[in-house]
Amino acid sequence: GLSLSNPTMLSSGVLGSSGTFMRRVAESGAGAVVTKSVGSKPREGYPNPTVTMVVGGYLNAIGLPNPGVEAFVKEVLVARGIVPIVASVFGFSVEDIAETAKKIGKVADAVELNLSCPHVEGTGLEVGSDPELVSKVVREVKGVVDKPVFVKLSPLVADIVGVAKSCEKSGANAI
Repeated sequence: GLSLSNPTMLSSGVLGSSGTFMRRVAESGAGAVVTKSVGSKPREGYPNPTVTMVVGGYLNAIGLPNPGVEAFVKEVLVARGIVPIVASVFGFSVEDIAETAKKIGKVADAVELNLSCPHVEGTGLEVGSDPELVSKVVREVKGVVDKPVFVKLSPLVADIVGVAKSCEKSGANAI
């Protein structure tokens, strides 16, 4: 449901934390920008160090820091108009995720459900590994958001195909 000038998208968490950064990435040629994951309330995340070098790359565990959806709507408004903005959301219950998606979905072009974070208890991977719970989240969000809904899944689940099929059957626009 989105029209992109090219298939490259800024991934969630990488420079998607402020409207100024998102605009700069869009102006530099990204086809779309995915925001930092945002929740219903402000969250500090984990204390530093949150990134470490390992053989073959880096690992991070930042703990989903964000200013909360009310404040983050303003950042998305700063970035709008150049390329599509996909707002990434997380929550600690189906209702929490849906309410956050509803609020940010009013200003974003699409919503990404972050069901992959392995570091924060009660959200992310714990939700994204249960096909029935994923289905419930997707249906709830699709019921309150009139934009495309993407689901970000983790490969760290027992049955990624089953979870993905659950997303598809529940109306996700992309996985």
